[in-house]
Amino acid sequence: MDGAVFRKWVLKARSADVNFVLVLSAALLALLFSLVLLRQNFRLRTELGQLTAGLSGPARALPGDIVPPFQAVTLEGQKKIISYSDHNRVGFVLLFFSPRCRVCAEQFPLWEQLSDEIGQECYEVLAVSLDSLKETQSWARDRRPTLEVVSLPDRALWRAYRVTAIPETVVISPRGVISWAHPGLLRKDEAYREPLSLLKECHRDSR
Repeated sequence: MDGAVFRKWVLKARSADVNFVLVLSAALLALLFSLVLLRQNFRLRTELGQLTAGLSGPARALPGDIVPPFQAVTLEGQKKIISYSDHNRVGFVLLFFSPRCRVCAEQFPLWEQLSDEIGQECYEVLAVSLDSLKETQSWARDRRPTLEVVSLPDRALWRAYRVTAIPETVVISPRGVISWAHPGLLRKDEAYREPLSLLKECHRDSR
């Protein structure tokens, strides 16, 4: 084997080694990412399971349930008070999610569309993060949601609102009574049209 052929063989072998290392590194990163997601999903299921274990009556939120007021924190670190009374003219659409939830990320485009269709005349739309303010702020910097987002890492409130699956969409009247609730992924089908029909009633009543 002459020198030129040998050098070509060495370069080809090195190139193959580099490609193997790159493929192996990518596979290891993908495996690590999958393990992290599995751990996060397990943690979320465990937290929600602990909440539902102490509930009396139906586990999920149902129309007619009365919910309490609460105080959350905006992305800017300001207090946000959600209160209900006979004098309120505006209800709330609460969108419960976690920055660690992949399904919640899939839900946001439709939630943002729902918010655009609702407007602010009869309902205030809030995306309620079940994680800490720091985690929620970090998520928002990457996601840049068009909805107003607040942080509410209070398990007692999760229990009071019977958040048993995320994402969860809840429509609440100005008096604090649940009008409609949908645990899990909301799709643009019959389930999506239900809250819109409530909004149409609201607009008719406000004329």
